Amino acid sequence: MAVALMEWPPPLGQRGQDSHQNENEEEGPSLTDRDYITLQNLKTSLLKLPPELLYEILSYISASDLVHASEACRVLAQHANNDRLWANLVNLNLPEPVQEPGVFDSFRSLYINHHPCWFIPRHKVWFSDTEHTGNLILTRYDNRRGVIEGYRVTTERRSHKFQVWEWNPDVVIQAFEPKVNLWLDDPILLLRKDPEGRPRYLDTERVMEMPVQVQYVYNAISLCRPGCPEELTEDTQWPPSNIPSNHRVYRNPDVHWEEWNRVPRQLSQVSEHAFRIRRWAHFRLGMPIFTAGQRETMSTYSTLDPSLYTPTKEKPYQGIWVGDYSAHGCEFLLFLQHDKEGDEYNARDPRNEDIVQRGSLKAVKLTGDPNVPRGEYSFMSDDLGPGGTIRIATESLFEGARVVRSRGHVAGLGFRDDTFITSQLILVSTDCVAHYWESMGHITYYRRLDIDALIRT
Repeated sequence: MAVALMEWPPPLGQRGQDSHQNENEEEGPSLTDRDYITLQNLKTSLLKLPPELLYEILSYISASDLVHASEACRVLAQHANNDRLWANLVNLNLPEPVQEPGVFDSFRSLYINHHPCWFIPRHKVWFSDTEHTGNLILTRYDNRRGVIEGYRVTTERRSHKFQVWEWNPDVVIQAFEPKVNLWLDDPILLLRKDPEGRPRYLDTERVMEMPVQVQYVYNAISLCRPGCPEELTEDTQWPPSNIPSNHRVYRNPDVHWEEWNRVPRQLSQVSEHAFRIRRWAHFRLGMPIFTAGQRETMSTYSTLDPSLYTPTKEKPYQGIWVGDYSAHGCEFLLFLQHDKEGDEYNARDPRNEDIVQRGSLKAVKLTGDPNVPRGEYSFMSDDLGPGGTIRIATESLFEGARVVRSRGHVAGLGFRDDTFITSQLILVSTDCVAHYWESMGHITYYRRLDIDALIRT
């Protein structure tokens, strides 16, 4: 049996309540008289507070608690319908507040339409477990159209120029000035306004209407429940263990998703840090209709804690970066900085005294390739400080940059025989890093992404 998404009480438009309400009106005094008697006889002093104070109290509670409060009596129901309260609940999930409900009649109806998916634009950065390559998407709410949408982050190489490295002229260096965009023509996620107000359920998929349906390609979103740590293994958890997270969910590429039985059945079981998208194609060749490739269309998306990709004075290189991986194209990485235990020495960048060079730096692939897939380390440096420093660059290309010891991750197709090889990390700036693969005679550039600027496009 499908589990109802939410049983909204009458103030939120639950159907099937009118007849019961009319019976009560015939048996007792009018609603106005009843409200007056309630105000006079209730022992609680809550309802005697000025409306301004009652509004202030209700503004601190969640949407679910606001619904429960409205069930107590008509007076609280009237206060709970204050659209300013619902505007606050909507704006808590958005980077910039909206002043009008847009295509909706009220903020209350706007909130209900997209409940319980408001966590998707709130967390904004999501990456998937798609085999080998993965996927990075950014999500947002478009108030003009009233939709929650998510788009794939793509990169275009704009320069094919080669650079000469005076320190070692034999090394191949290709300039890297990428143009990063959102692929707006093909949304990964699109939650529209439901004009019919149809009921939704927690344990079922929600098919998303997208332009690609004209090609008989369909997309559906489903919610996740948090995974139990004792049941998860390296192969059945997302995000992977290389990415710090307190919120992991179950995945199993070897078992069809319908057999997972990991869907939430109550709102309290919904994970606000993951969701799943199934993409499939229906081909109509007379009758019947058949589905192609179902086993490979389910992707689990997880978010990143903002503290992992927000740079600080002590961790200036943290963030989401894009790197040039030659034949594999551009890939996205999460740069993680960790303080070294007992390391109290702060090495300063000679070009900028505000930049602290210490601790370790590890780059985890958010998107990958058939050799080193998503979720694996691409490179790591154990010490950005004096202990790991090889030299300060004097050549014009990297003049003044700190060069530190590092290790690069390489593997054969299918991530076979993976190993780490000696390399050097050239800290050009907090927005640009170069990685010198010594045995390959090649340098890879990495550039920082501006997530907020991309979301605004």
